Amino acid sequence: MASLTRRDRMSPPASARAPFLARVMMFAAAAAIVLLFFAYYAHVWRSFTAAFAVCVQPFCDFQDYYYPMGEAIFRTELPVEGFLYSPFIAILLAVFPPLGLNASLVLWGILQVLSVILYLVLFRRLVPAGLPIQLLFVALVLCSFPLLLNYVGGQVSVFIMVGLLGLLVLYERGHRVAAAALFALAVSFKFYPLIFLAAFGARRDARFLLFVIIACCAFLLVVPSVLLGVGDTFGFYGGLFDQFRESEWVVANPHSQFLPHFVLRMVSAAGHDAHAYLPLLHLISYGVAAANMGLLFLVQRARLHHANLWSFVILFLTIPFVLKTSWPHDFFYLPFAQAFLAWHLLGNRTGASGWRERTSRQHIAVTFFLLLPSIFVSNVVFLNLFDNFSGYGFAGFLFWANLLLLIASYVELLPPALRRFRGVDVEHGRNAPMNRPAVAGDSSS
Repeated sequence: MASLTRRDRMSPPASARAPFLARVMMFAAAAAIVLLFFAYYAHVWRSFTAAFAVCVQPFCDFQDYYYPMGEAIFRTELPVEGFLYSPFIAILLAVFPPLGLNASLVLWGILQVLSVILYLVLFRRLVPAGLPIQLLFVALVLCSFPLLLNYVGGQVSVFIMVGLLGLLVLYERGHRVAAAALFALAVSFKFYPLIFLAAFGARRDARFLLFVIIACCAFLLVVPSVLLGVGDTFGFYGGLFDQFRESEWVVANPHSQFLPHFVLRMVSAAGHDAHAYLPLLHLISYGVAAANMGLLFLVQRARLHHANLWSFVILFLTIPFVLKTSWPHDFFYLPFAQAFLAWHLLGNRTGASGWRERTSRQHIAVTFFLLLPSIFVSNVVFLNLFDNFSGYGFAGFLFWANLLLLIASYVELLPPALRRFRGVDVEHGRNAPMNRPAVAGDSSS
């Protein structure tokens, strides 16, 4: 055998250099996308901020609700008007007032940016997509209208999103206690993440559900009771529920994307009054949510490929059918769902049922008639072209973007889920037991 030259011994093999080069390409391309969108925002920022008349100051929700709540929590033990989060979050916010408002605004902005970066990293950890889909996700996040509104208002939706995706990463790596703690933190911001328990209930993971109950009790009851007192903690929750009961104004708000509110606006635009049918509309909305839970159950029990990811996508898309506010910034999950579906349709050679499949006419139709319109109507470029912030919310474009993705999910999941749930492996033409117990790190996850 010929001896190796000094240069051969010093040079790493091509297989070792490939991951490094891929990371360099990913970083360079992502940086280019970031610079491109920064240039775009710099060009149109004044028109954006003029359109968002609801926010006339930086991080307006932080200044109007979060910072005052941090000042008041140990003084009044009651939620300030407009603060709709748990006492645990109010206690965390108490770290900001000693810094002063200006320093707090800088720190809050840093937390927002770091959370967006973590959002990008979590997608890479969860979705085994190639460079094109990863870069697509970067672009979708940076041109997302919900992200823009979350940043302008200094909202907490990005923290909830990162918490939910982070818990899935931890769960799939077997770190159930840490995952339960992240889940409790997400619920501490807003209570709607509780619907994500359905994914673990469908997996019959009683151990994780027990961890979640313990963590939620600790975050929502024990810690506030120790620091505020038991009576003041329940008094805080009483104040929250009073504000929830007095939120009927949301029904008429043009920015609420909750299905019943959206339908009321459309009917009123046609010159009719449908407020008498609001209870029926609520039933229809909750019925859609129940159907989504049924699809989630099929996906989990049939053990479809990437069942946990699909389950989370379904649950994200269920939010505007259960959350009575459903503000635009609550749709922070749209880029994740859009990029994941794009990977499934275009970049993933393995279908939901676990076998290799070619690009079909169905995939092409779903891409052009459902996925691309969803991307188009939910980004800031379309909003800027539409040039009417209130009209954009009134027309329910984010609800439509969500609905299109939900339809696409049904089209892609329901047929293989039904086949696998019935135990029929259509690739091999034989019965296959699909109701085996779920385990951490399962390849179907």
